[in-house]
Amino acid sequence: MSRSTKVAGAAVIATVVLLYAIIQQGRTLRAERALHELPKTARAVLRIDAAAVADSESARALFDWFVPAERLSEVEARCGLVPLAALGDATVWVGGPQGEPLQSIGLLLRGRTADAETLAECYRTLVEARGGAIDRVATPTGALLRSRDGLSALAQVDDRTVVTGSTHTVAEFLAVKRGMVPSLVEETRFRDIWSRVAVGAAIAGVFIAPPRWQSAFERLGAIGDRASALAGVEGLGITTRAKIPTALTVMLEVTDSEVARRNAALMETWLEAPPDTVEPYL
Repeated sequence: MSRSTKVAGAAVIATVVLLYAIIQQGRTLRAERALHELPKTARAVLRIDAAAVADSESARALFDWFVPAERLSEVEARCGLVPLAALGDATVWVGGPQGEPLQSIGLLLRGRTADAETLAECYRTLVEARGGAIDRVATPTGALLRSRDGLSALAQVDDRTVVTGSTHTVAEFLAVKRGMVPSLVEETRFRDIWSRVAVGAAIAGVFIAPPRWQSAFERLGAIGDRASALAGVEGLGITTRAKIPTALTVMLEVTDSEVARRNAALMETWLEAPPDTVEPYL
């Protein structure tokens, strides 16, 4: 092989590697977009790629488990929208201050066939169908629609995106958008788990357990009086890959590598020989 041929071959390989790295970096940056938009106080995030859910059996099953069918039926009946067709993606987050880490829920919706005005009108329709009323109010972070009972609010983020939740939750989101308060991307642990589960996912979720939840995880992972396979769990990630339609991956972050190895060994033992107290799924 001539020297020029070798150089050309190396150049082709280098170009392919560079293109792959650029594509992967682009996917990572798109996946991290949600963390730049959400408040640093979030403890759990679930993102649903509506278009990809339709092509993934596992994602659809997970979607049906998370989203009550009656809620979807109500949206279809009252708003004339089929959520999985109308939306590009939906992001749910749960958060709150240190002492109350799971007290608020927010929902960010990006339309695909529906624009922000259509989504806002659907919100108004649903509130009024329950006997409520909507007012438009000005806040330091921007204008929003708010139910008169004060339980919910909605703001248009751009021409295809709305955010809804409590008035405080919506205001906090808008404050992040305007750079007035820090975003979730600053939380290193959350970002690290998110980067592993969100890229290429139909559904991705991350939960960082408050300290008092860690003992609850440990009890959940114990069978009878045996050791727990969920000892030391501090974070949880789930993902259904759009290109792997029948797989659900669960990731556990634990206190240290030794605990992780012990948990994994217990899980393998139980898979090979399930305890008598565990009933078969099928």
